Amino acid sequence: MDTFIIAVLVFMTVVGIGAIIFRVFFMDAYLDYQVRLRPRKAKEEESAAEKPKESAILTLAQSVGELLLSVMPNLADKRATTLLIQGNYRTPQHLAMFIGIKAIVVFCAVFVALVGAAGQPLNILAAPVIGLLGWMLPNFFLATRVKKRQAQVLKELPTVIDLLIVCAQAGLGLLMCVDKVSKEISESCPVLHAELRQLLNDVKIFAKSVAHALAEMGERCGVEELVNMASALIAAETKGSDISYPLRQQSEALRDKMKRKKEEEASKVPVKMVPVIMMFIMPLILCPMLGPAVITIMNSLGPVFGGGHK
Repeated sequence: MDTFIIAVLVFMTVVGIGAIIFRVFFMDAYLDYQVRLRPRKAKEEESAAEKPKESAILTLAQSVGELLLSVMPNLADKRATTLLIQGNYRTPQHLAMFIGIKAIVVFCAVFVALVGAAGQPLNILAAPVIGLLGWMLPNFFLATRVKKRQAQVLKELPTVIDLLIVCAQAGLGLLMCVDKVSKEISESCPVLHAELRQLLNDVKIFAKSVAHALAEMGERCGVEELVNMASALIAAETKGSDISYPLRQQSEALRDKMKRKKEEEASKVPVKMVPVIMMFIMPLILCPMLGPAVITIMNSLGPVFGGGHK
């Protein structure tokens, strides 16, 4: 028991020193996250961000996260806040839940490590390492969510660009094109529909310029092709030129890139099939072919080896 108390004291000391050190590096991360997530009334306009789910575990995680952020707001590092924004978790409640989940994972991992080290004091040194791994583990799941959403954005982007080209060739301005397209893609392109509606809200409610709102949309999604499209539209809008030409160029480049990506994935299929063939196909082929020969050889050599043993 004395060893367990010492282990807990060592762990709390390491956590305190780590918090002091991390405070120097992550001081402005939480404040920057709050600035980018300006509060808005939910009844007035819809937002692209998902609403927090209601459950007992998430409520507990949110309470723990809010408590930790009130004491140490620098726990929200820039990497985590960027992943949350790109993963469509953009409310302060999502941030508190994420920090709370990380804290709960760290507590459980370190508690198990300390209990396992009760009889071996040297294993106490592994507790901070396990705690650090537990703190980083939720980031990997969040990064997976971000990749899936970015892939969905990339899948929907060609359709949106084509519709924008049609609207631009009909004589509509950029903001009217975005408004018209966002109404038409509510079912076929739900992710970009929400992002375009968020762009319109930023322009109409917060009086942001279209160029600024486009740049923020590209930053929110974190997709390079969407950022390039936003940059092209910003340049065309600034010069007052027709936006259909840069959109057409972006559409051709995007489709060419997606085609090359599919060709690259198709070229990797034979290599990926080799282990499957060796494990599941080759035994089914070799057993009928070599089985009778192996039995004949064993029957022929059986008396010889049997006589040798005698």
